[in-house]
Formats: sequence, C-alpha cells, structure tokens
Amino acid sequence: AESLNQTDLNFGSTASPQVQHRAGLVLQDATSTSSLTLMSNAMTYETTAYSEFSDLVDAVTAACRALVEANVRPAIQRIGLRYLDEIRVPDQITDGREWVRWIDHRLLAHLAVGPVDVPVTATQGITTYDLGNRRGLNFQYAALNQGPVVAPRYLRREAFPAGPFFVLDFDGYQDFTGDAPTALNAEVVGACLAAVHTPAGAAFQRSITDDARALFRGGLI
Repeated sequence: AESLNQTDLNFGSTASPQVQHRAGLVLQDATSTSSLTLMSNAMTYETTAYSEFSDLVDAVTAACRALVEANVRPAIQRIGLRYLDEIRVPDQITDGREWVRWIDHRLLAHLAVGPVDVPVTATQGITTYDLGNRRGLNFQYAALNQGPVVAPRYLRREAFPAGPFFVLDFDGYQDFTGDAPTALNAEVVGACLAAVHTPAGAAFQRSITDDARALFRGGLI
C-alpha cells in the first residue's frame, strides 16, 4: 500500500483558481500490474495485465463488497470503464495511410481529403455516443509517432521505444447524478460495467482488421 496525495487546480467562475487537496491510498498486487486506488470521492481499479473482462469485474465488485461490509456505502455519482489500446505492428509505418492494413478503413478515410503526395504524420478523432439510461461511450482514436500514451504512475508495463502506433480509447460510463441517491452496491456496479462493455467491445472489433486480429492471436509475424 502507498499513500497518495494529490493537488488539483480548478479554474472556474471565481477570480482566482481553487486549490483542492485530496489524500488516498493505493493498493498494488505482488507484480505491480494491478492497483486499487481509494480516495475520498473515487475508487479506481487499473491494470496493465488485462486478461478477461470477467476478471476485471470480479476485482472491482470484490472491492465494492469489501467497502459495503465495512459499512462504507457512499452514493454513486459515476461508473466508468475505460480501455486504452496501443496497437503496434511489425510494419514500418511511415505514412498514416499505411495503417489501413491494421485499422478499419472507415477510421482512415478522411486522410484522402488532404494532399496525396506527402505523408500523414499524425491524425486523431473523437466521437460521443448516447447509449440511453444516462449511459454514454466516448471513443477517441489517433495515429501517433511518439512514446506510449499509457504511463501508469504506480504500475509496471512492458517498455516500448518511441515510434509509430495507433491508439484506440474507449470510455463507457453511466451518470447517476440528478437521480435519487444510489448507495454503493456491487451488483449495480457490475451490471453497469457489463452494459457499457458490450458496445465498447463491439466498437473495438469494428475498428481493427482481420490482420490485426490474427497478429494479436499470434497468427502473423
């Protein structure tokens, strides 16, 4: 376990920025690839060794049940599920258009608008979907040439040199503000995670090609 002290600087309608200090606790597993962060207003589970969605749900709901058993049942304000996928391939990508072998052409079609005789060095986009029942999905994507965008403060992850990669960012959520208070409940949390995981997973599969799927499964060199 490790103590966490965080200072946020918020710029609002007041003449001067508001400084907010928050303290928390970070719990890590033995391999430092998964962590649970508890703060006064949030609980966050992170992993750099993702295996199955069911394992993630089991970890999060177990933490929820432990808090409830300790008679800690705050009102839920937001439940979120975020996947950040950095896609690296054996090809030497020198032009963003070359991602078409690995990334669905619909995410790259807009590159045809610009000049065709020069390489594309970077591109990005964002889309927000309304899933109903106060649920939503924010989808961002980008072709980048730099160091990793995923750099957890407390977790280890495989090191990668700076270079071309394509990032897919799926942020599914449910907003509970404005409703009658919903006390922390593992079943509610698990059901919400499942509800936003389905469209996020489908969007991921539609964002990649069969070659990318084969590469992930070890079928391409």
